[in-house]
Amino acid sequence: MGDSDKFDFDSLLDEDIPDSIDDFFPLDSGAEITGDKESTENFENDIAGIEEVPKTDSSTQKRSSADFSPDMDALLLTAQSSMIVEAMKLISLHDFKSKNMSVYSEAIKGIDLYMKILERNPENFKKLTSILSTDQDCMDVQKITFNLYKNVTGELPESDTQKLKAFELINDRLKNAYNKSLISSSIISIKKYFLLSGTLDPRKVDEEYKNDPVKLKNQLNVYIRNINIGRMMIKSGNYEIVKGMKGKELNVFIVKAAQLLVYYFGLTGETVQQSYYIKLYENFKKYFIVR
Repeated sequence: MGDSDKFDFDSLLDEDIPDSIDDFFPLDSGAEITGDKESTENFENDIAGIEEVPKTDSSTQKRSSADFSPDMDALLLTAQSSMIVEAMKLISLHDFKSKNMSVYSEAIKGIDLYMKILERNPENFKKLTSILSTDQDCMDVQKITFNLYKNVTGELPESDTQKLKAFELINDRLKNAYNKSLISSSIISIKKYFLLSGTLDPRKVDEEYKNDPVKLKNQLNVYIRNINIGRMMIKSGNYEIVKGMKGKELNVFIVKAAQLLVYYFGLTGETVQQSYYIKLYENFKKYFIVR
């Protein structure tokens, strides 16, 4: 099993640390997951044109909201941290159902925000840590992240570079979990192209190819991307989607998706692509993924 499969939410949270804190013949290109692109720079640009409030005698002037500058980073971290904690719990439960994709996606954006703040301005990250010391979710994110780094390296992160590496470790696990949820979704959706006996239903494919070829092509693009994601998981050693199945469900998906693609490329007359997926189908149907 890879390190992600050994992720233990409770043990990492209980650790004692300071509270202070190969795309093969795609039909089109797929989009990659990107992090949250919001930052305090956007907020600073928004308030750049606000006139300065004239100074007056504090004894005669009451303080108002104009005297305060809200910290957008702190607001964003507070909002995203709960999603990060939820995603980490799901990983510890080995729960990669398709319905959890949005949780993992938001958690990835949240960790990306932590990393951007730390990388852009370490001093500001320390100030935010102090500001958010009363936010339990934010503190839990840091505890789990830094304790995971300790489990991997044997020591808690001290330098800013080490802390950044700690967040990268969590980010890798979240991305892997997101990819597993993607494949879980494909495992469910591909069933419509197969009979209850498990054999391909050519009439279903023919019907979609005739009535809505663009929709069918887009769906097959998803299967192609997820086949490639699954193959990368196999290479990394972290491929178990359903706990205890030892990768069987991933193997079944690749076999069925390859079988479907063989039939589709036969319809379109794309012999090179068809030949590739014939080989892939023959290779994966011979064995289950067990390491």
